[in-house]
Formats: sequence, C-alpha cells, structure tokens
Amino acid sequence: MPLYTHDKLSELLQQAAKQPSEVYLFFGERYLCLRTANQLAEVLLQKHGGTIHPIDGDREDSTTTCARLRSFSLLPGRQIYRVTDTRLFLSKNIAKSIWERFCKAHADDKPDQAQRALKALLKSGGLDPVHHESDLASLSATEWKKCFGFLHPGKDVQYINDYLDTLTDENSAPVPDSSQSGEILATTLKAGIPDSNFLILIAEEVDKRTKLFKMLKDEQTVIDITAKADSRIKAEKTQLEILHHLLRQTLAEDNKIMAPSLTDVLLERVGFHPVALVMELRKVMAYTGDRREITRDDLDLLVGRTRQEALFELTNALSGKNLPLLLTIATRLQENNIHPLAIVATLRNHTRSLLLSKALAEQPAIGFLPSMNAQTFQHVCLSRLKEKEFFKKEFGSRHPYASYMQFKTAYNFSTHVLITWLQLLLKAEMKLKGSPVAADTILHSLLTSMHAAYTG
Repeated sequence: MPLYTHDKLSELLQQAAKQPSEVYLFFGERYLCLRTANQLAEVLLQKHGGTIHPIDGDREDSTTTCARLRSFSLLPGRQIYRVTDTRLFLSKNIAKSIWERFCKAHADDKPDQAQRALKALLKSGGLDPVHHESDLASLSATEWKKCFGFLHPGKDVQYINDYLDTLTDENSAPVPDSSQSGEILATTLKAGIPDSNFLILIAEEVDKRTKLFKMLKDEQTVIDITAKADSRIKAEKTQLEILHHLLRQTLAEDNKIMAPSLTDVLLERVGFHPVALVMELRKVMAYTGDRREITRDDLDLLVGRTRQEALFELTNALSGKNLPLLLTIATRLQENNIHPLAIVATLRNHTRSLLLSKALAEQPAIGFLPSMNAQTFQHVCLSRLKEKEFFKKEFGSRHPYASYMQFKTAYNFSTHVLITWLQLLLKAEMKLKGSPVAADTILHSLLTSMHAAYTG
C-alpha cells in the first residue's frame, strides 16, 4: 500500500471510496490528522451508512478494541473505530521528539498541549503519569537516559511535575506494553475482520521501526501529515504546502475566493498554526456574507499579524525583562494595524491580573505558598477563591494551571512596581488620546519606563 503525504490526501479519499483499507494510520500535526480522519470517515460512511466509535487513546484497552474489531456489530452499516492519541507506536526511540514538543508547548504557554505531550513522553518510557514513578525531577541523568533514550536536559525540571500534579487516575489507563498491544492488533488483522469494520489510528509521533508500523505501511494505509523535514528550507516548504492546502479546503466550504497575493498576507500573519488559520479564515468568510471574494480590507479589519498570541508575546517579554524584544514586538504590532491603545489596554489588563493575583497571594486565608505545586494550588487556593462569587467568575473559566502560573509570576513582582506600571499606563493612554507626539514614541517610552521600573 502507498504511504500518503499531505499533498496526496485527495487521492487517499478517492481510493477509500473505491477500495478502502481495513486500517488507516494518521500521524503528524494533530489538528490536520483529526480533520483528515473526519473526512475519511465521511467517505467511508457516505454510501453505506454506519457509526463512528470514538476511543480515547489514553484510556484505550487494546484487547477490547481488537475484540470489537473482530466482532460483527448489531448496528447497521459500517463500524469505524477511531482511536485518537493511540499509544501503539510510543517508544523511547521517539521520546526526544516528544520532549521537544512538550518544551515548545510549555514555552508557548499552552498547558493542555504540554500536558498531552508530557503524558506521551512518560508512556514512551514505560512510566505511569499518575503514580509516584513519574516524578521526573527525581530522576538522575542515568535513569533519564535509560527511560527516554536521550541525555537529561541538564536543567531544573521540577516545573514538569506541576503539569502531572493535575492528573488523576481517571486521566489515563495503565501503561501497556506497546509491543504486546501491537502484536495483538497484528494477530487480529491476520486472522481477518468483518468487511464492515474499520480502524482509524491517530498519533502525533510514531516509531517507524516497530513491526506494527511496517506491517501497516505494507498491508494497510499510512498517512504522514508531519511538517518536519531534514532542513529548515524543506521544513518551511512543507509547512507552506500544508497551509495552502488547508486554506483551499476551507475557502471551498463556502465557495469563497481570495487573490493569491492575499494568501501570502494571511499566512504571514497567522504563521504555522493550522487551527488558527482555519478559525481566522472562517471568521473572515462569515463576515463577508454573500460576497464571494475576500479582500485586503477584510483581512486588515479582522486578522492581526499574530492576533492575540502576539499580545501575549508582548506581556511575556515584559515579564522576562527583555527590552529589545519588547520594543520589537510593539513595533511589529503597530505595523500590522494593532492600535497603540489596544496594546496599552492589553498591558493594563495584564498588570491588573498580576496585581490581583499578588494581593490574593498575600492573603493568609488563601493559603498560597510559592513552593506549592499545581495540584495543591488547585485543591487549596482555587477551592477557597471559588467560594466567593466574584473570584469564581474571575478564575472559573481559566485552566487551573494558568491560574497557578499567574500566581507564581505575580509573586516575583513587588506591589510597588505593579502600581507604578498602572500609573505609567494611565499617563501613556492620556498622551495617546490628546498629545501631538507620535504614537510610536509614546509607546516606546512607556515600555522603556515599565522595564526600568521592574529592573530597578
């Protein structure tokens, strides 16, 4: 069977409509895998009808899945068993790649993605994420290398356990022997399964050296939707091809068109974030209504260069005491039509949140300690905060780990600095609304003053 790549997905769907495989393995960029797997399922069910049975890979029992795959269903039509985040291909051979994914998610302040990657890392090393053996901070360099097959990162990894502290036994099934689970599936397929049953497996990384992967590649259908390549140039080319394909698919949903030059503008503003690309484009499509063509004015009105993430980059640079990066991001935001007042408003909201967290952290009744882990913070501090209606509204919609990190960040600031920042922001806002001085000058002066107040 051929191995399909992102540029051959239309061929995949055509082949699935004519002569489908029993098993489809998708691996690579998670959103694109999920999206394409959904399209495949629609094709498989289009003429025959049937049911999709979603299975969470974290909780999957491979033996049960294979038993269902072998059985004739009482339900009409085709039966598709779709396993998301399958653990069948995890091993320490790919642990380093998973670790890099975790580090990127952590740096981008995406706790859900980081937690998912960290669970995969532990399982690749045969560790259980919800028990004491997953205390990565206690692993020696030798133990780390033995578990994951690559050198210890050589820095304090205590923060990793904060992600794991929020897990419970409900988040995960016992860690299976992936080779044994793979053998069970291989045996099941060799014995034969009913023509009406299909299996879709989805993973972000796979160990291509496993027997199961090689068997699926030779006898079933494997779809590679990764954006990595051997060189930076090849990687960028691959990413662009994926995004262009996704953009064309999304435009076709509402029969919209857009000039090729505007495609480059949109991709430059969004970056390689497939989910963001689809969300931003659908937002623009909804705005245009019955008008078929999307214009530059539509993009300028609705899509910022890096949208909300860029404003988060600004606050991160401020907290990180990085003045050159701070000024660069501010300039870049203005170049892409984000008004200086919007930047000031973001900084003001950020400062207010830090000041609130700082004030709450200093209240004995809240019980916050800078040394506490995320799980303790959630059970003690957040529980007490949510007893009051105002704080329940303030913190109820946030991810617990995000609130935990904000308290820890606020702890590093003095109340005097945060109050000084609010004063500086108020003065800058008044100047932007009534001063003849250029907005760029006012903004850079503000950021320099805020940086100076923080660094002392």
